[in-house]
Amino acid sequence: MKIILDTLHAEKSRNPRFLVELIAEIRPRKSSNFEEAQDNFRFLIRLLRENPEYVPALRAYLEEVVARKKQIRLYTELGISSNDGFFSEAFNKISHELLPPVMEGKELMVIVDLAFTRSDDYKWFRSIPYEDWCTLFELLKLRPLSLVNIENDILQQVLNSILVVSQRITAIGLEREIIEKLPELEEFESPFLAQNKEVRDFLECFQEEGFDRSADNPDYKHILVMLQQCLTYTNEIRRNKNRFGASLKLTNLMIRLNQNIARIQRLLRLVIQQENKTPFEEEVNLLRELVRAENKKHSLREFFQENISLLAFQVTENAGNTGEHYITTTRKEYWKMLLSASGGGVIVGFLTIFKVLLYYLRVAPFGQAFLYSLNYSTGFILIHLTHSTLATKQPAMTATSIARSLEVEDSEESVQNLASLIVKVIRTQFIAFIGNVLVAFPVAYLLAAAYYAATGEPIAGEEKALHMVHELHPWHSLALFHAAITGVYLFLAGVISGYYDNKSVYNHVPDRLKKHPLLRKILPSRILLRLSNYIRFNLGSLAGNFFFGFFLGFTALAGFLLGLPLDIRHITFSSGNFGIALFTLGDALSTEIILASCLGIAGIGFMNFIVSFGLAMAVAIKSRQVHFSNTRGLIRKLWKLFLTHPHDFFFPPKVPRQAETQMNEPGNTAGAKGQAQLKTSRQREPANSKT
Repeated sequence: MKIILDTLHAEKSRNPRFLVELIAEIRPRKSSNFEEAQDNFRFLIRLLRENPEYVPALRAYLEEVVARKKQIRLYTELGISSNDGFFSEAFNKISHELLPPVMEGKELMVIVDLAFTRSDDYKWFRSIPYEDWCTLFELLKLRPLSLVNIENDILQQVLNSILVVSQRITAIGLEREIIEKLPELEEFESPFLAQNKEVRDFLECFQEEGFDRSADNPDYKHILVMLQQCLTYTNEIRRNKNRFGASLKLTNLMIRLNQNIARIQRLLRLVIQQENKTPFEEEVNLLRELVRAENKKHSLREFFQENISLLAFQVTENAGNTGEHYITTTRKEYWKMLLSASGGGVIVGFLTIFKVLLYYLRVAPFGQAFLYSLNYSTGFILIHLTHSTLATKQPAMTATSIARSLEVEDSEESVQNLASLIVKVIRTQFIAFIGNVLVAFPVAYLLAAAYYAATGEPIAGEEKALHMVHELHPWHSLALFHAAITGVYLFLAGVISGYYDNKSVYNHVPDRLKKHPLLRKILPSRILLRLSNYIRFNLGSLAGNFFFGFFLGFTALAGFLLGLPLDIRHITFSSGNFGIALFTLGDALSTEIILASCLGIAGIGFMNFIVSFGLAMAVAIKSRQVHFSNTRGLIRKLWKLFLTHPHDFFFPPKVPRQAETQMNEPGNTAGAKGQAQLKTSRQREPANSKT
């Protein structure tokens, strides 16, 4: 570090590499070693104090290398998403990571890019205290930007940057996606337009002698009010996401708008004199923000987190509101779920028979996969249309309800309520398993018997039946692995359901159906109204069931083409297959094999549920940006409930427990929000299928 300062003092060099090397000297060996970074920074301060001749040399160097560089792009672009769109920007980040772009040498961004090359430099940089920065700036005889003369180069570039950012806020506020969601912006004076006018007037007056730079300046205050109104409108879109829906483009616009508003507020605070502020506090805050933005500018992970979180939130919320997902509380609801699951078991029993018949058609692999897919999809849609239940069908509403309850404070009461909600989820899935399995097995068995009585031959030959039994063995086959694959598909089906429900809301599909010229000609208005209302509440469910069927049907073909052991196992279909195999093999099956098959069916059901529920839970928590810290307390509470009331995990108590009663109280935010949402879903679509 001393060598660098000696060189600057002796040669009066203006080479930017010396600044890069100086920052490298301050950088610790590990970015997490904050003490080393602080010690290195204080060593620089000590060198300047002990060698006063270094001070003017370093000041002159910084004025030449930093102050006279072009800075507008640094303030208006770094840390702010571009308007290229989601996929274009994602591609640009990948290409820039592989082949970094070339920037003009006169840009200050070049020096920032060269100086902070590590992806975690911002960690040690932000650990340097304000007091040390103030000491350094005072040694160099620098002044806060709010106190410098109007002719100062950095001040002029900051003022120009404020105008650029203001114009971008106006442009985003006039985008069609924003105006469509907020039509009142066309009827009244838009704050997106008004703030730009106020900013231009403010900057013109700023150049005048004697201008009031204090935070009490009424023009400055009015700009802040306009910017706050812009934020209010963006929050309005977020709060009404169930009414507006979401898309990647809208999400990108909202992110860019918030980033630009935050940046202009930051730049305005730089040039305004504020009381009770540490000297150079705003300058240091801006430096920290820019260094972090530099480190993260090519980060795909952060880019996806920013853009996907709102869309994922909307998808999971819509998936939770399709009416497909259900949590039973009372015994009446519990038995209703059993009846609904029994209906699903009947349909699956027929589907297993149809699948065996399709197998014996001996068509080409692609044709067979396509026929299997149609069989699955048709059956799943029929289950939905008959308001039946398929066990383990992606429980997105249960995951979303739990994620809602995690948003509240980690108090003992909230943990108790959350534990009770999980118990309800477990027993609801349990009774759905029972209804599916106990009905699908005998239905498939009886249909196989009827086929034999009609044709004189078993529907599944001995070789096929043995293979069906082997596929259920929990450790002699890949049944549990294949069940996990099915769990992933169950999760994806729930995501697709939410995606299409969100698409329906965002694109106003039901309203467009009502006004479709061809449909208005061929359908009576009453029928068209019922169709549009049905699509409003069922499009996601129909799409999710359709795609789920094709996922299941084409997995084995994909495994065959890739040479991988890929297949699917679902608890309800497995019980139906076992019923067909048992009829064919009869006494040939030993008690040991029968028990192993039953154990395999139970394991398949467990893997179906735990994988699909776990993935849905992870997405719901991630999209809500929830941080739940009392996991141990939750596990202890669940274990205590299992020891004291084990039957509650499988059968609802006659009188609800105290925690369940609390969850249904209107004032309880941990459970009332999810229950209220559930009740709304039931009222809106009382006959939907429940999963």
